[in-house]
Order: sequence, then structure tokens, then C-alpha cells
Amino acid sequence: RARVLGGGSAINAGFFTRASAEYIKKVGWNEKVVHDSYEWVENKVAFEPQVKQWQSAVKNGLLEVGVKPDNGFTYEHLYGTKVGGSIFDSQGHRHTAADLLEYADPTKITLLLNATVQQIIFKPAGGGMKPRANGVRFQDSQGNSHLAYLKEGSMNEVLLSAGALGSPQMLMLSGIGPAEQLKAHGISVLLDQPMVGMGMSDNPMNAVIIPSPKPVEVSLIQVVGITE
Repeated sequence: RARVLGGGSAINAGFFTRASAEYIKKVGWNEKVVHDSYEWVENKVAFEPQVKQWQSAVKNGLLEVGVKPDNGFTYEHLYGTKVGGSIFDSQGHRHTAADLLEYADPTKITLLLNATVQQIIFKPAGGGMKPRANGVRFQDSQGNSHLAYLKEGSMNEVLLSAGALGSPQMLMLSGIGPAEQLKAHGISVLLDQPMVGMGMSDNPMNAVIIPSPKPVEVSLIQVVGITE
């Protein structure tokens, strides 16, 4: 797990693709907002890769075994074989989520490095309302604990973006998750949400290793086959 500005995009293989339209509908996201957000991100950190001999061979192999059609280069999640995006530019330089900070107004943002969030702080709920996050507890590099609260105002909010593993972990440490699991670890239950931390899955990946007596190109993931 990446403990660095930019998160996993600073250390991973750099493959970029969009979620499927079916998934976006299933989770109830606003399709236009998601589409516009993808374009906003892609303009800064995603590129069309140069597909050379090894990735071309993988592509031809997928098509040969029937993972069709050939969708060419696309960010979209389409059944078949495609060349996806890369966060490495034509010079081989990695672009991470931290690059998106260039969109921000530097006079209106404070960035804390070496600060690890330990817990989300919630306002007490009342009148049938759900708890609302209004701050975080975090630890600095010296081990000192700090509290940071939102300013009053309806437009202020806490955004949790800690990845597929870190986000449910942080919710559970803050009292939101399966009640029995929280109680078993001595965590006070703020909101019983049985599905937090459940349903985790990953995409299968095959590595192709071919010994060669001559130096060959270093090849990261560029081609994928998507099936139902």
C-alpha cells in the first residue's frame, strides 16, 4: 500500500481504464458527472501508449483465442481486446494523482505530507438523521496526534479517498461497518453497515515470461482482454 503523495498511482504499473457503464449505473452514480470527471483526469494524467513487439504479441494472442472484437485504443470498458491508457507519457515519465493538484488554487489549499489519518470524526446524529463527518484525527511523522475540523457551512465536507483497502478500513476504525466485527475489536458502533469491507474482488492477471539471449524492451501492461 502506497504511503506517498499520489497514492497507488505513484507505484503501480500505470494502466488506465474507465469503469463499465453497467457498474456506474449499478452503484447509482451520475453518469454525466462521472464522464466529465474521467475527461478531467485523463487530460492531465492519461496517455495513449506506444504498443511495441511484446504487447503487440499479447494483443494478437488474445484475438487469436477469441477475445473479440479488436477495440483498438480506448479508455472505455468494452468487451473484447483493447489497448488501454497509460500514466506514462511518451518520454517515459510517470504522471500520478498528485498531478491533479495543478488544477487547484494554491492560495486555497493546504497539503500535509507524512500525515496519517487515524479516524474520521462525526457529529452526533439526532432526530433520525445519520451521522455527518466533520473532521479527522491524524498523526504526524513524529507520532503526535492532531485534530482537523471543517469550517461551518453546507459546502464543506470530508472526502474519503484511501483506496479499495484503506477506505473501508478507515470507515470501520471510525465506527461504520458490520456491528459484530466492530464490537469484536472494541470499536464503538456509530452506524451498522454490514456491507462495508465486503465484496472485495480483483481482476485476474497473467504474466508472460520469455527468456531471451538479447536485451529486450521493458513492457508494462498496455493490452487487456475483457470478457463477460
